[in-house]
Amino acid sequence: MIDALIAKYGLIIVYLGCALEGDTVAITSGLLAHHQLLPLWPTLAAAWAGGWTADVAIFLLARRYRDHPRVLRILAHPVSKGMARRFLGRPVLLASVFRFLPGMRTVTPVLLATGARLRPALYLPITCLSALVWAVAMVVIGHGIGTLVRRIWGHVDRTELLLALPVLLVALFAGHRLWRMRRDLEK
Repeated sequence: MIDALIAKYGLIIVYLGCALEGDTVAITSGLLAHHQLLPLWPTLAAAWAGGWTADVAIFLLARRYRDHPRVLRILAHPVSKGMARRFLGRPVLLASVFRFLPGMRTVTPVLLATGARLRPALYLPITCLSALVWAVAMVVIGHGIGTLVRRIWGHVDRTELLLALPVLLVALFAGHRLWRMRRDLEK
């Protein structure tokens, strides 16, 4: 049942998942491609397109609505202020690497759209190439995890078990993050 759903909707889910979340979906798609539940090259293309779509949409919306309360709230966050101090002097470098900085996928396009003099004509090709490198790296990492899973457990017949691994990792990460936030609030 899950295999049939992945075969039918898998690439759409990869595209949407990489647009909304990113790394976990791209890595999981590489794992599924290794187990031949998704075709490798279309999976890479879907991951790239989803990631780049999000980068472009956030950048263009932030440029258009730079005075909107949500945009202003993002810019007022301490992380945004720190990023702006450190990196807005080098907007091309920041546009090239933000996709690889954890937690910066939404903040950075907003910063670049509102605080840097980076035109869309420069932003678009830079982030296109960056999203391509990111997609290849994440899907290849997932493919490598698939090789590791096969070496450790042999052939896994149940797709549910393959999908449990990234879900478990995300749950562990989220639990650790919540624990740290709670600990910091208690101080």
